[in-house]
Amino acid sequence: MSEDTLYRVAETLRKIRGVDSVAALTAAHKRKVVELESLHERVLSLPVRNLGIDLIGKKEVCFALLKTAAFRAPQAPTVYMVEEAAVADQLGVERAGHAFTVAGKRYKIVGEEVTDGLEKYSEPIIPLETSFVMFPGRRSGPRVPCFFLLPPLPFPELEPVSGELGLREIISVSPSLVSDAFLREAFGFSPSNSLATLLVGFDFRSP
Repeated sequence: MSEDTLYRVAETLRKIRGVDSVAALTAAHKRKVVELESLHERVLSLPVRNLGIDLIGKKEVCFALLKTAAFRAPQAPTVYMVEEAAVADQLGVERAGHAFTVAGKRYKIVGEEVTDGLEKYSEPIIPLETSFVMFPGRRSGPRVPCFFLLPPLPFPELEPVSGELGLREIISVSPSLVSDAFLREAFGFSPSNSLATLLVGFDFRSP
């Protein structure tokens, strides 16, 4: 990993529409964010796991972005309600497209953030306002634990330079408010509520 490569990645990030500021996290920064997220999840009244943060903490390189409203919308839901998919149930949910894998573990989707309007859903749903829906027919039963999950998402803006710069397994994730506040203070980012932080992490291909 060369300083030139990191500089070129940072410059690519700065040129993205809607990116206000960019900063590289040190190993200490990453550990602190993982610690803050863990503490935050333990005090919440609802069960939430930000699995993207756990993965970001293990990446070789991580950048914090401060983004404006001009930044693109997420290309997939940023939060789901899930059950941990039992082995006997995995084949069925995979065929229906109702599951995904994070860090080798399979999760069954029983609710999700709405990104394209409620009209796209052909199965029975229970809307929670207009931004989230539950799929009652997918639940395994009332005694099966479920929780909110924030998965890592792709970050396509770095894909065009990934081959040249040797980047692999690029992910992005939104931090909680407590980590957001830490990142803003650590890097001197604006405290404006009209802006938000995003973490982007990746590894390097072996030479």
